[in-house]
Amino acid sequence: MVKMNLPNTMIIGASKSATTSLYDLLKNHDNIFAPSFKEPHFFNFDDNFSKGLDWYSKTYFSRVRKEHIILDCTPTYLYSKNTPERIFNSLGNNMKFIVVVRNPVDRAYSHFLHSKRDGLEKLKFSEALENESSRLIEAQNNNDFLSELRFSYIAQGMYFNMLSNYLEFYSMDNFLILDFDYDIKNDFTSGLRKISKFLNLNISSINTDFHSNKSSKARFPFLKNILKSKGFFRRMAKKIVFSTQTRQRLKNKINRLNEKEHSFSKLSHELKSSLMRRYFNEDISLLESLINEQKNWNN
Repeated sequence: MVKMNLPNTMIIGASKSATTSLYDLLKNHDNIFAPSFKEPHFFNFDDNFSKGLDWYSKTYFSRVRKEHIILDCTPTYLYSKNTPERIFNSLGNNMKFIVVVRNPVDRAYSHFLHSKRDGLEKLKFSEALENESSRLIEAQNNNDFLSELRFSYIAQGMYFNMLSNYLEFYSMDNFLILDFDYDIKNDFTSGLRKISKFLNLNISSINTDFHSNKSSKARFPFLKNILKSKGFFRRMAKKIVFSTQTRQRLKNKINRLNEKEHSFSKLSHELKSSLMRRYFNEDISLLESLINEQKNWNN
């Protein structure tokens, strides 16, 4: 029997918390293997999971050689409720998880701007938050997981709630919790030290002078719409390439070339404080107790 190459480390979230920058950094280490196609979505997309571990291994990890760390970076794994059990049953109890937590209001607003940029969000930010519950119920009733991911601005910032799903199968020793501001944005060397210790791997020599996924908007909105139109890109790309992964990489590359940096208006301190009190304070308090670390997100 041919041995399957499977991940032993995962970056599972949170989305919109510099996980792409972290992935881009780690994949350049000689002793870390990360597939060129980020976010396999194997454990939280039913269609992918139904294809089995052999497909997962061959599709994403066939080029593994002697790397010590094999990485799957899919930030929405943290949000997906059935994912922890699937990972545990498929890969066992030794998995290492890296989680980046961010001020949940900032994370929600960044998530909202991403949906807005992609032409998926028509509401104002406050309206989107007020309508989130009904939107998510509708998406779940329609078995529309993509819409659920797109509009779960509040839900994907409930870190304690999401981690609790994993702690039914894993202990906190399996997790490294990084802070977006302290460990990534303001002092990446701090994050690197923690990752090095967690993975038992020296990664201090990695170049950190970059940032992925800066705020942007489409240079040509019509091209963004074409790429997102259901079935169009798939039909056209199938004429010249064959694998799903190759089509997705091509699509991602065109999207990146079509983007330009753009500064969006910031939320006022008063509004951020109000939203924090309304939606997140209770979850933050529980998270602080869980990780034994005080967060200063209300300041």
